[in-house]
Amino acid sequence: LQPLRCCPTMTQLPEPNDPLAQPANRQADVRASHARRVERIAQSPRWSGQGFVNTQRISLAVNPLDMRMAADFAFGGKKRAPKGQIPLQQGAVARLQGPPDRGLRLTWLGHSTVLIEIDGVRLLTDPVWGPRASPSHLVGPKRFQPVPVPLRALPPIDAVIVSHDHYDHLDYPTIRELAHTSVPFITSLGVGAHLEAFGVPAAQITTRPFSRCRTARRRM
Repeated sequence: LQPLRCCPTMTQLPEPNDPLAQPANRQADVRASHARRVERIAQSPRWSGQGFVNTQRISLAVNPLDMRMAADFAFGGKKRAPKGQIPLQQGAVARLQGPPDRGLRLTWLGHSTVLIEIDGVRLLTDPVWGPRASPSHLVGPKRFQPVPVPLRALPPIDAVIVSHDHYDHLDYPTIRELAHTSVPFITSLGVGAHLEAFGVPAAQITTRPFSRCRTARRRM
């Protein structure tokens, strides 16, 4: 369960004295939630003392020493970009304001960002509306085109699911925007520290070990 090293990631948990998490009226709450988080992580069978590990042996699908693959990754830019504009369905914003025709509707918004509508509940996975999957505004993988639906045009969301802390799944500006709402966040152990440091209140964050479930209730 360690993050793939070929992808940019935030592997270090923010400390409780992270300046992003330290408005004066939140210091005690932040430190208390950090202590609870550390205790839960230490109890995880996947925690080695230094990081999360797989409990079962796995084999890599690719050879990390393959120089041809490394060269293509570093210099094969034209091969990694679409030749033209990715086709979009017109009228997506208006369509999302109404319920799905059936009990399930999935709206793909790019990479792992999906709006899931099922039985009256709306879930948003790995929301990324930022221009780059990177800690920098100047360098790093840049999106091919804007997100087809503005973040503020989405219908009310019942829960946000963040799978892990790679930059193309955990986007700082998007989380900061969502932190101003009361939407609950559901994520894996350890990632909750990032969310709290980004401004999400601890009461809105639910962390679960891998393979554990959480029931999302309809808010609207």
